[in-house]
Formats: sequence, C-alpha cells, structure tokens
Amino acid sequence: MSLKSSFSDPAQRPRLLRRAAILLGALIVMWIGYRIVLPPSVPAVPVTRRPLVQTVVATGRVRADTRARLGASLTGTVVRVLVREGDTVRAGQTLVELDARELSAAASQARAALTQARANLQQLTEVRRPVTAATLRQAEAAYQKAEADFRRAETLLKGGATSEDQYEQARQSLETARGQRDIARAQSAATESTGADLRIAEAAVASAEATLAAAEARLAYSRITAPGEGVVLTRNLEPGDAVQPGRILMELALRARTMLSVVPDERNLARLAVGQRAIAAADAFPDERFPARVSYVSPVVDPTQGTVEVRLTVDSVPSYLRPDMTVSVDIEVARLDSALVVPIEAVRDPLSVSPWTLVIRGRHAVRQALKLGARGTELAEVREGLKEGELVIPVRARTVVEGARVRARRE
Repeated sequence: MSLKSSFSDPAQRPRLLRRAAILLGALIVMWIGYRIVLPPSVPAVPVTRRPLVQTVVATGRVRADTRARLGASLTGTVVRVLVREGDTVRAGQTLVELDARELSAAASQARAALTQARANLQQLTEVRRPVTAATLRQAEAAYQKAEADFRRAETLLKGGATSEDQYEQARQSLETARGQRDIARAQSAATESTGADLRIAEAAVASAEATLAAAEARLAYSRITAPGEGVVLTRNLEPGDAVQPGRILMELALRARTMLSVVPDERNLARLAVGQRAIAAADAFPDERFPARVSYVSPVVDPTQGTVEVRLTVDSVPSYLRPDMTVSVDIEVARLDSALVVPIEAVRDPLSVSPWTLVIRGRHAVRQALKLGARGTELAEVREGLKEGELVIPVRARTVVEGARVRARRE
C-alpha cells in the first residue's frame, strides 16, 4: 500500500498522524538530549614547535652623546647669523660672524711687520754679510802692510837710517790698522750663523711671526664655526647683538655621536648585554625602522621608577632623526631555532612566578602549571607542562573555568 493511498484512506489517516507526531517528538527529545550531553565548543590554539626570538621592548629618546655649547672667545658685535634652529651643519661651517674690522687691521699690521723683519734678515745674509767679509779682507791686508812698514821702520831706526818721527808714524799706522782689522772681524762675526746680529734678525722674524699668528687667531675668533657635523638645537643671538666670552650663543648636537637611551623594566636586567641587536623606530615615523646595537647597560637601577638605562648605538643615523625624539626599541635578547611554544594569549599570570594555562584533556578544561623560558611578542617557550600538539584555551574565553566540559574549536 502506498503512502498516498494510506492518506486517501480516511480510516488510516489518524494512525499515520500519530506515528508522525511520535517520530517528531522523538527527534526533538534526541536533539535536546544531544545538546545537553554535548560539551560547548570553545576556542583552542595548539602548542607547536617553531623558531622563537625573545625581545625586550622599551621606549626612550634619541640622545646626542655630545652636545657642543658654542660661545664667543672675544667681545664683539654680531654681523651675521648664518643658521637657524634645526639646520644641519658640517664640520668647519661658519655659523656666526662678528665685526672683524679692527682685528683685520691688526692682522694686516702684523703681516707688514713680518715682511719687514724677513727683509732685514735677508739684507743681513745677502748684503751685509758679503760686505763685512770684504771689509775684513781689506782690513787684514791693510794691517799686514802696516805691520811690514813698522818692522822696516824699526830696523831703519836701529841702523840710524830713519828719523824718530817716521818710526812713530809707522807705529801709529800699525795701531790704526789693527783697530780697523778688529772692528772688521767683529762685524763679520756678528753676521755669521752664530753671530749676534743674525740671531737678533732671526728673533725679530720669529717675534713677527708669533704676532701675526696671534692676530690671525683673534681674527679667526670673529667667525664661530661648527666643531663637527650635527644639528643646531638652540640659537640665542641675532645680528646686532653684543657678545662677550662666557655667553652661550648656540648649542649643537653632534650627529656622529647620536645614540638611543631607553629604560626597560629592571626585571629584564639579567637578559640585557652589550652587543645585542635591536630594531628601533621613532614615534614620529613609525613605519621607518632602523637597526641599533646595545652599547651600554647601566649598573644602577632607578629606585623610583624600577628601570635600568640602556644606551644603543645607531651605526647609520636616519636623516629624520632628531635629538630628544621619542623612540620604541625591540632588543633581541635570545634566539631559538626550534622551541616548544605556546601563544602568550593562552597563558594566565604570565608575569608571575607561577604562570598557568587551561589545556583541553579528555573534553575537560584542566589547569596546567607552566615553566616558561624565552618570550617573544606573541609566543612563549614552554620548558615544562605541555606537549606538542596539545590544545590550550585563550584567556579571552573567560566563561571557561577549570574542570568544565568543553569541545575544542581550533583557531
């Protein structure tokens, strides 16, 4: 008998309706029972094995390790200021010019005095020395002749062949020739390499050179220049200002010594070491990341903040980086090629001495104590407590409590 014929039969219709109602009720009861018996599904993430990089994240500022405070070395009036705050300058670049007319005149006068001193020395060596040498030769010859004449007159006087007056004239001529010879010798000696005149002339040249150097140095002080490549931080003068020694006119941050100074929590002190690599980014340019390297870890902890200062060297300083900019730094303190890891989002009390998690075992949420090792930004190394492949419940599933029956919904 077909179903159609059964329903067409008035006698069979009530029986079939009762059967359909019983079947529907049974299905509803079965569905309700299934819902009561079946555990609720909860999000679950697996414990896996993968590489892990542990970093310490800290914030700080760009630090110019050397700040040059520039001032004037003499009193003067500002003529020109060639830079403004924020300008990048190179080593030796002129930043400020003072009125240098008087200093320039003094330098010109010293330069002329040096020229004169050098000319005197040249005259001494090229003119006076040859002249005194020739005069000495003439005086020597005249003395020898006078001496010969005197000896002859002396012999003739003894023989009675000459008079006393002629003898006396010969003697006086000899004395005169001797005096002229001695003078010529002294003059010639004075112009030689060890002579007094030459030493005086050389000393005059040295003195003139020193005077010129001092004048030129004072003239150079009228130009304030950058001691190295850097950035102008402050400018405290304008054209027309009167300046004097001791007043700070400008402050520069020397770019070659740019470093980062960050202050991580003191709990990371044992993990930090000089030489560790890091990645940094300025808050003003968050998409521009650049490498850095730990160069200093302070041995002193700040008792008020509970932090420790860490300085990092930046080998290649980005052009946009400025002193005192806020920076964020990720310092790499450990690297594991293969580690058993659990997502940090599934770890309860991760910063305490007793972290734990809820792991699904036999369709129950079981509390499991953990021993953690290296920690990254999203993963933590599991040293004890879990096995690879186990499923743990994220902290965001707040309704799940220890011992609850659950059904994993992998994510």
